[in-house]
Amino acid sequence: MEETLTSVGIDLGTSTTKWILSKLTLTRTSGGFALPRYEITKRAIDYESPIYSTPLLGDDEIDVPAVVRLLGEEYARAGLLPEMVQTGAIILTGETASKSNAEGLAHALALHAGQFVVATAGADLESLLAGKGSGAERRSLETEGLIANVDIGGGTANTAYFRRGRLVATATFHIGGRLVRVDEEGRVQYISPAIRKWAGGTGKKLPGLGDSVRFEELDDLCRTLATTLLLSVCGTSDALVRAEPLIVGASVQNLPQPDEIWISGGVGRLMEAPPPESVQATAKYGDIGPLLAAVLARIGKEWPVPVRVAEQSVRATVIGAGTQTTEVSGATMYYSPGLLPLRNIPVVICELPPEAEVGADDVRTLKEALGGTVAQGVSIYAEAGSDPPFALCLRSSGACSYRRLQRIAEGLAEAYALPMLRDRAMLLICESDMAKALGHLLLIKLKEPQRHRLICLDQLVPQEGDYLDVGEPIKEDVIPVVIKSLLFQE
Repeated sequence: MEETLTSVGIDLGTSTTKWILSKLTLTRTSGGFALPRYEITKRAIDYESPIYSTPLLGDDEIDVPAVVRLLGEEYARAGLLPEMVQTGAIILTGETASKSNAEGLAHALALHAGQFVVATAGADLESLLAGKGSGAERRSLETEGLIANVDIGGGTANTAYFRRGRLVATATFHIGGRLVRVDEEGRVQYISPAIRKWAGGTGKKLPGLGDSVRFEELDDLCRTLATTLLLSVCGTSDALVRAEPLIVGASVQNLPQPDEIWISGGVGRLMEAPPPESVQATAKYGDIGPLLAAVLARIGKEWPVPVRVAEQSVRATVIGAGTQTTEVSGATMYYSPGLLPLRNIPVVICELPPEAEVGADDVRTLKEALGGTVAQGVSIYAEAGSDPPFALCLRSSGACSYRRLQRIAEGLAEAYALPMLRDRAMLLICESDMAKALGHLLLIKLKEPQRHRLICLDQLVPQEGDYLDVGEPIKEDVIPVVIKSLLFQE
C-alpha cells in the first residue's frame, strides 16, 4: 500500500529566501497482521524556486507582504494550492529570526501552508538542520572522524559537530557575508555591531559609514575573520577568547577538534566561484560575501584540517521537510490525563551507558549522560516555547533491570530539575518495554507539578532531529504517534 505526500520547505535567511516542493512516497512495509509501519521508498523534488533576496524594510524588519506575495507567486508557478500541502517546514534563519516582526511573518506564512514542523530556528537548531542537509551528518557515519559543518550565510556561521551520525556540539558566530556591506565605489554602507566590537578588541581599525575602503583592506578583514572562524571551529582556546564578541549566545569554553571541516550556505557556494580581485567584483551583491568565500577557499587549501565545500551548500538548511511515519506505542505506557494531544515535539536522543558493576559508578555515569543530554535539549529547543520543549528518547544497548530503572528515574528527576523545565511537561520515549514502570517510578521521585505532567511511551525508534505528534488514546493501551523526519536532499 502506497501513499503520496506533498511536502514544502521554506527557508528565509538573512540574505536569501528559497523554497522547495517535494512529493514523498510512503510504502507500508509491515505485514497485514502487524502494526502499520511505513518507509519512504521514493522522493522527488517537483519544483525548486529561484534564490531570492530576502525582502526587508530597513535593518530591523521583514517585509511581510512582499514575502507572502513572493510565496503566492511561486505557488502559482508550481501549480500548488495551500490546501494541497500536507507537511513541511518554515525555517527562519540567521538574523531574520531576530527581526522585530519575525513571529508575524511565521504566522502569515502558516496561512499559505499545511502542517509545518517548525516556525523558527534558533542558532543551535539551525546548525543541526544545516549539518543534516549539507551531507556532513551522513559523512560522519562513513568515517571514524569528527565532522564539523559550518553553514555561513549572510549573518551567521552556524557550526555543528557530528560523530557517527550524532550531534556532539554546536557553536554559532556573527560571521557572514552581509555583516559588512559596501557599494561598487568602495563606500561602506554597514558594519554590524558584533564585527565592530570584535575589531575593537583586536586593535583592528574599521572605516566609518560612507568611508571609502580599498580592496586590500577588505581582503585583510576577510582573512582575519576567516582565520578566526577556522581556529575557533578547531577549538583553539585563545582564538575562542578573541572571538568572544562574535559568539552568538553563551560563551563557548571548549569545542572539539574536527577531522574535516565542511562549509555550506551561500558563502560555501561562492567558494567555488572565481575570486574577486577588485572592490567592484567584491561588491557584486553589495557585501563582502564573495571575498569572504574566496579567502576561505584560499586559506582552506593550506589548513591543517581538510576544508571542503559541502555536498549541498546553498540549500543545506532545508530542502524539503516533513515525512510522516505513523507508529503505535506499546502497551506498557504511562500518561497523565489532559496532556494529549501534542504536536511538533522535537526528539533528543540519550545514549544510556552500559551498566557499571559498582552501583555508585552506575548512578554517576547515568546522571552524567542524562544531565548532559537534557541540558543540550534545553539549549537547542527551550526557546521555541513548546510544552514539552522536547521528547527525550532513552536508547540502551542491553536489557534494563528494575534496579537500573530506579537509577534512571533518579537521574531523570535530577536532570529535569532545571528551573526552565519545572513547569513543563516531560515526554519520554523508551525503545524497550519499560515505559509504564518508569512512569510509576517517576511519580515517586518528581515534585509538583511535573509528576502530573508526565508521558512515557515505548516501542518507538525516532531519530535525532525528528518531530513527534502524539495523539489522544485510541483505547486504554494504544496511542498513535506520528514521527516526522526532516527530509534533506541526498
